[in-house]
Amino acid sequence: MKYLAGAGAAAAALLALSTAAAAEPIHRRTIGTSLLDDLDLFAQYSAAAYCSANLDSTGSALACSVGNCPLVEAADTTILYDFDETNDYGDTAGYIAVDTTNGYIILTFRGSDSLENWIADLTFKLIDASDICSGCEVHDGFWKSWETVADDITSQIESAVETYPDYTLIATGHSLGAALAAIAATVLRLDGYTVELYNYGQPRIGNLALADYITSESMGTNYRVTHTDDIVPKVPPELLGYAHFSPEYWITSGNDVTVTDADVNEVVGVDSTAGNDGTTDDSVEAHRWYFVHISACS
Repeated sequence: MKYLAGAGAAAAALLALSTAAAAEPIHRRTIGTSLLDDLDLFAQYSAAAYCSANLDSTGSALACSVGNCPLVEAADTTILYDFDETNDYGDTAGYIAVDTTNGYIILTFRGSDSLENWIADLTFKLIDASDICSGCEVHDGFWKSWETVADDITSQIESAVETYPDYTLIATGHSLGAALAAIAATVLRLDGYTVELYNYGQPRIGNLALADYITSESMGTNYRVTHTDDIVPKVPPELLGYAHFSPEYWITSGNDVTVTDADVNEVVGVDSTAGNDGTTDDSVEAHRWYFVHISACS
């Protein structure tokens, strides 16, 4: 297993301090097979966002050239809208698709194509997000990345929901894409949509007020998935005012291993140390394996 070094040394030191100050765990239990199947499926939808063909193929079915999204390819899918916009923080890319086999409208954001550089360059600035909730603050870069596509995505989601009114709306993504999916789900819920959020290896996106707010939202359920000692969910650190919403679904099996329901623990409690945040190592390789090699297409 490879661990973050060089440019990430300072971040690792901050992580050690923030872990020591983390809240005590409140609850931990294993999940059932039905939820496991959902976590696997939406990890594959997140994986499909890394495949460039899916970001320039509106009207086509989703596909993964490296074969890491077989459940998605087996479903009857159509890309309704794709996006890839450059901003000061990088690219905001992804797609909206419909899955008529399972009855889903899926909003998916792509993660970073250059993971190590993205971690090393990650800024920690928080900005006001009182439009979401009183006292809320959000990561400046993540919020600005969302803003570059927010109007178009909101319009496209409105159209998709009108066309498929009985379908379940899903937001999903991995890494940077997970952060954007969490923000998108929060904003869309404020707009009156019920959104099921499935994200993988998400960094912290805001302060404690925002984490508490997302934890208590009633317009959909949150499934924030982590894997062993993945470094990305540990940044930006709590020491700088960041917090994670609850619950967390912590995968304890290793890389390149088929995940079973016994390998996933539900960890309840904002900033709990019973899952990923309680691990002592900081792995980049663990970030790449969420049911499948999730970023293989990149």
